[in-house]
Amino acid sequence: MYKYITLVVFLLHLHFSGIAQKTRWASKVISFSSERVIPFQNSEYKAVQALGKPNILPEYGESGSAWQPYAVDSATEDYIMVAFDTLMPIRQVVVAENYGQGCISKVVAYDAQKQGHLIYQNDKQTIVGKGNFFNIILPEPTAYSVAAIKLIINTDKIKGPNQIDAIGISDLSEPIKASIKIAADAPKTVVRENLGKSINSRHQELTPVISSDGKTLFYTRNYLSIFGKEKDQDIFFSTQNEFGEWEKAKNIGFPINNGGKNNVVAVSANGKEILLLNTYNKDNPSKMMGGISKSYKMADGTWSFPEEIKIDNYYNRSVNADYSIAPNGNVLVMSIKRDNSIGRRDLYVCFKKPNNTWTAPKHMGKAINSAEHEVSPFIASDSKTLYFSSKGFPGYGDNDIFKTERLDDTWTNWSEPENLGPAINTSEWDAYFTMPASSEYAYICSVSSFTKKEDIFRLTLPKSAQANPICLLTGSVLTTTDKKPVACDLEMITYDEAGKELKESQQFTPEKGTFTYILPLQKRYEFVPVAKGYLSISNDIIDLTDEKNHREIRQNFYLLPLEIGNKGTLNSLSFKQGDPSLQPEALKDLDRLAQAMLDFPSLEILFEGHTDNQGDFQLNLQLSEERVKSVKDYLVGKGIASERITTKGWGQTQPIASNATEERRKLNRRVEFTIMKK
Repeated sequence: MYKYITLVVFLLHLHFSGIAQKTRWASKVISFSSERVIPFQNSEYKAVQALGKPNILPEYGESGSAWQPYAVDSATEDYIMVAFDTLMPIRQVVVAENYGQGCISKVVAYDAQKQGHLIYQNDKQTIVGKGNFFNIILPEPTAYSVAAIKLIINTDKIKGPNQIDAIGISDLSEPIKASIKIAADAPKTVVRENLGKSINSRHQELTPVISSDGKTLFYTRNYLSIFGKEKDQDIFFSTQNEFGEWEKAKNIGFPINNGGKNNVVAVSANGKEILLLNTYNKDNPSKMMGGISKSYKMADGTWSFPEEIKIDNYYNRSVNADYSIAPNGNVLVMSIKRDNSIGRRDLYVCFKKPNNTWTAPKHMGKAINSAEHEVSPFIASDSKTLYFSSKGFPGYGDNDIFKTERLDDTWTNWSEPENLGPAINTSEWDAYFTMPASSEYAYICSVSSFTKKEDIFRLTLPKSAQANPICLLTGSVLTTTDKKPVACDLEMITYDEAGKELKESQQFTPEKGTFTYILPLQKRYEFVPVAKGYLSISNDIIDLTDEKNHREIRQNFYLLPLEIGNKGTLNSLSFKQGDPSLQPEALKDLDRLAQAMLDFPSLEILFEGHTDNQGDFQLNLQLSEERVKSVKDYLVGKGIASERITTKGWGQTQPIASNATEERRKLNRRVEFTIMKK
């Protein structure tokens, strides 16, 4: 019988890596005596919470992410027996006692033949310091491979609840020590600035949401009476002035704020649309139901009455919820409680459907969800990094902020969450981490050491802690004739590493005024506005293939109205010198032109071909005619009647640029068109 035991103190900041490869954590519950049962319970406090790596330690305290027997201070022994996915001789057993430490009386190891070996027994009451692993160090490795461990506890040894967070085995003789997995890019220091009286008040300031350009901050003010009771909850917003200072916050007003609990949960990339907690009722504005709504900023600066966002099979077993929307507007991450939640609130994902409703919430996996609350998700500008707040992973006190990275396009496969470190997280409740696209600053909600209530803070982040640089593209879609905004679907086309075409679309409306895209670097993007009665001919390319630094680009895109007399140039119809053949890049524009002629059966178009001045005059004239004939032949092949298309070749007689260089000569090798009849 082995009775030698060493109890060790935690070392924070030490990673499980380095020793983790020789430490195996329990992977399966074989049996147990009892588990705590509470109303509306999912898996919190159940025996399965003893599986896997520690969720709580080095922080000591009660948690739903640990196994707790049903009875408290019982005279009857409780036990849990767990198995491991790797059988091996061991030198050590480690138990994470996160609450009521000191109640372990026996530990039995089982070999592959299910034979039990008593490796620890203690009939005396043992009370050790809080926040320790319980390490049983054996004098020699076991002569057998361990398949399972049975842990027997006397809950009456230590008054109050007793909880076990994790059980591990190792072939190491050095005591396994607890750690916090800190992000490699976590800043060592940050400038932490309370935003002061222009934003914060004597009341609680919660749920900050920053716009992509970093110039507008939305948040919730939770009014408290002098007795500390909640009275009302309204949305406020503040804008930055020309000096980068936050103006005095303003109440966003009706219809966004009413007699209920009001909260902005996300803002669109262009800042013109906000997502709001709850669904609104026009007939009774103060009567709101669970769910999520959206509101648009109108031309006069006010906000439209919130409309419900339809989500398939949406329900939430919690009275609270948080949301975040991806920069492309097509992915929604939410913190809610559902029947398949691990414990309390978990993170779920929905995807926008073509009819602007959303798919049913899908659980985002055990890697980032625990039996505790996972709250305040925030999708970074790269659409791959997710920040959230939880106390279901090792941290520094109450809720900490963690980051994880998406490993594929399912949005359910994530890297192990990493703590943002002690420069950002405190021993108090930290949540609602949000960043603009530039990511030089972050905004969080944290308990003020002075007022002992939630305030909003700004963190100046060092370069190493900033998100991957992106390009913030903004602009409008205008007509080529009077330069007025026109409602359309704006398509963005790019390609993945395998060369597969990827296409996203967002709606642009004159009411929105601008579009915004957050574009990852090292890619090339093509933008095509699409609207019936209009034609996109601008060949708009944003080439970021060689870009490495954060950029902000303002660029408008244009649509030609299909009206008699309107003219345009098919910019994609570039030709090789002396060649009438259509190049592959021209076919997309011609396909759109063919579709417009199919949509309007009476539409007739004149195509005019032009060349540069290189070569013989007569040959160039013939070449220009052959080029527009190539256009006509292609459109006829798409089902357009030949008589609806007229062609004319001008050769080199009508240049629009100098012919001095090849770059300029390319501009003269062109095809223009005119709407002759509609």
